[in-house]
Amino acid sequence: MEEFEKLIQQYEAESFYQKGEKIKGKIIKIQDDKAYIDIGQKIEAVIPVNQIEGYKEGDEIIAIFTGKKDKDGYFILSRKGIDIQEKIKFLKEAFEKKYKLRGEIEKVLEKGYIVDIKGLKAFMPKSESSLNKEEQLFENMPVEFYIINLNTSKKYPKIIVSRKKVLEEERKAEKEKLLSLIKEGQIIKGKVVKITDKGAVINIDNIIYAFLPKHLISWDKNKTLEPNQEIEAIVKEKKEDKIIVSMKDLEPNPYEKFSIGDIVEAQIKEINKYGLVVVVDNAEGFIPASHTSHFGYNMKKFQIGQKIKAKIIEIDKEKGQLKLSIKEIEENPVEKFLKENPIGNIIKAKVKSVKNKIAFIDLGEIEGILRLEDAIFGKEVKDLNSILKPNQIYKFKIIGTQKDKIIVGLKQVKEEAWNEFIKNHKIGDVIEAEVKKLIDKGAFVDINEDIEGFIPVSEIAIERINIPSDKLSLHQKVKAKIIDIDEKNKKIKLSIKALLLEEKRKEEEKKKQEEVKEKQEETKKVEGLGTLGDILKQKLGDKK
Repeated sequence: MEEFEKLIQQYEAESFYQKGEKIKGKIIKIQDDKAYIDIGQKIEAVIPVNQIEGYKEGDEIIAIFTGKKDKDGYFILSRKGIDIQEKIKFLKEAFEKKYKLRGEIEKVLEKGYIVDIKGLKAFMPKSESSLNKEEQLFENMPVEFYIINLNTSKKYPKIIVSRKKVLEEERKAEKEKLLSLIKEGQIIKGKVVKITDKGAVINIDNIIYAFLPKHLISWDKNKTLEPNQEIEAIVKEKKEDKIIVSMKDLEPNPYEKFSIGDIVEAQIKEINKYGLVVVVDNAEGFIPASHTSHFGYNMKKFQIGQKIKAKIIEIDKEKGQLKLSIKEIEENPVEKFLKENPIGNIIKAKVKSVKNKIAFIDLGEIEGILRLEDAIFGKEVKDLNSILKPNQIYKFKIIGTQKDKIIVGLKQVKEEAWNEFIKNHKIGDVIEAEVKKLIDKGAFVDINEDIEGFIPVSEIAIERINIPSDKLSLHQKVKAKIIDIDEKNKKIKLSIKALLLEEKRKEEEKKKQEEVKEKQEETKKVEGLGTLGDILKQKLGDKK
């Protein structure tokens, strides 16, 4: 009876369904490698399990009636053509609507991966497999992806998928979530991933990036960072997805303890044409070149590592900036010099260098200048080199200032000496002098330290001489008579000849006087003896 019923059912099925016809059925049982399908008309058919992947008992499916039977007498259904079409339809929809799909790595290739999508094969290029170029995927690894290219024009569809886009979406969601949690003033931890001349890029939780500006790394401007260094920082500023962080704000501010007017000890860290970079108790400061001295910017007098005293004249505690001054705590060297050597004083100083119309005088910390017009009386001398020698010490009078220089005079010293000299000397006086210079026209002599005289060649000797050196030599001590005093030009003319002539005249007068005296004495002798007769009488009288 059962066999008869099966025959009836077989007949009804064969008469009701045509070979190759699409029919709808319901999965009533899945067992081993086949599923049993109710196709209506009280007829059951079977289909291989691998053709209903994704379906379960109770689901309805569409299959093709093959007209064949298995060994148990069940009609065999097939979804091969329908399965591919459904899958392609599904893939088209997923591609167009950008659905996220799941699959499995089936094979690892050199340039990418073969991915199984419901029995269809897709290719995932290595560049689309991860956000990290170093990450390696492995076979049978489950993955999520998007279809980024789909070509169904041929028998088997060409499918290109991207896991990277899924990861980017996830990263974006994580980034948005993390960004929503981060607030200004919050302390965060991160890792240094890149260092530039402007600062460092910090990775936070491998999701978002923050920027650490160079000036916010530390109050210590020498502090540096290393790649992959773990840091702790405070969120300084947050604008949308841009985050600025600061390590410096987590450190105590070394500038808080300073005030304008403080005098501090600083150590020179760097010397440049603009000034000195210094360190003051772990804080960095700057001394402009114009504040290193009252006059001039001689940076060569400083050395790196040198300790100096300076005064704080400006401070920005927020930016960590100190401006200091050395000259603010040092007395103006010109004023200091004038306290010790008021205008009008006479000093002794060494000549540093001499030019035609100006000489520079070494006054220690500062410099003096002597102009030609303050060196001599008259206009005969046109070059200071003729009266001054470098490295020689002379007397100068303080007569004024010019910016950072002291103006000195040489003729003013001589004027005082001159007044003193003519007060005590007059034409005709005999003085002693030392020959200091010989020229064709005569000899210059030093009467004293400040007074100079001149002996014309015609006044050197009684007899005629051609040049002064015929009779005189340098540094020779001579006596001479003052024969002219030019008060206007402060000149004294001397004569050795006049003195020699005077001495000669005196000798001659003395000789004449001696001759007269001698004659007078002889005359007296004769007058004292009387006549010859008187003498004889006297002698005869003595005998009696």
